[in-house]
Amino acid sequence: MDLNDNSVINTIFKRRSIRNYVKKEVEKEKIILLLKAAMAAPTAANRQP
Repeated sequence: MDLNDNSVINTIFKRRSIRNYVKKEVEKEKIILLLKAAMAAPTAANRQP
């Protein structure tokens, strides 16, 4: 498998956890966008909120 072929796969394999957080508020628009994406994601037996 060549990791250079697909940037998403490349990102998944090279990701690292970062536990050095910055005390900064997240914009409400970003939170809403993430929640919408989570609600649109596939679920077991299609049990979406």
